[in-house]
Amino acid sequence: MRKLTNKEEDIMRILWAHGDLFIQDLAKYYPDPKPHHNTLATQLGFLEEKGYVSREKFANAYRYHALVPESDFARQAVDLLVQKFYDSSYARMVSRFVKEEKMDLAQKMVMGTEYYAQKELIRNDMKMGLNTLDK
Repeated sequence: MRKLTNKEEDIMRILWAHGDLFIQDLAKYYPDPKPHHNTLATQLGFLEEKGYVSREKFANAYRYHALVPESDFARQAVDLLVQKFYDSSYARMVSRFVKEEKMDLAQKMVMGTEYYAQKELIRNDMKMGLNTLDK
């Protein structure tokens, strides 16, 4: 996935929240001052070139549809953050949050429980000859 500008990301957030939209409908979800129709059309063109949206013609207007799910975009953003600031180590990132007290005890316990549950699931699948990582 190619990186998005802040304006492109704003458009994607609106499409993820509200579904398929025409440009005039997209503009309604922007705070004032709203961007000009041509500005939105240009940004949507860039998003289409990058493979994030598609469009369908209706009479003399286009309706835009998000092709990339928000969850995929979020996963990529986190991966890039971890790669850039934590040498691709999620453990280092979590360790920093713990040290800076960004996580309370309950959050730490939930993370630990989820980690061990996933580890146990993988171990059981390996015993049965399945590969959980392919799912």
